[in-house]
Amino acid sequence: MSEKPSRDVRDADAEVVELDELRRELERCGVSADLVERLAGDLTRLAGSLGPEATRGALAGVALASAAHRERTESFRRGREDLGEIERLMSAFASELAKVDEAVKLLSAFVGRIREQSACEGDRILH
Repeated sequence: MSEKPSRDVRDADAEVVELDELRRELERCGVSADLVERLAGDLTRLAGSLGPEATRGALAGVALASAAHRERTESFRRGREDLGEIERLMSAFASELAKVDEAVKLLSAFVGRIREQSACEGDRILH
């Protein structure tokens, strides 16, 4: 005597198949692996109340949103790298500017001593 699977078991099997299909479709659309599992589960629950066309539309929307997020993330990463490079260059520039400042102070002190020496010697003419 064979038993037929109950409706709940068949629904669960269909849901697993649909979940796997959604996972594959999300991966094919370029959704990052860390989001696929969560989004596939969310879309599986949503697909139960949507028709096939609406489910494909939801998949397309998720894929577009994921692509936009990936672009923004990449842009942010590049901006952060650029900022690090700018900070490094500004630090090197500040170091060089400190060296120039020290040289100007030395030259200023040297010119001050020359003025003092020439002022003490009176009306001497230099050729």
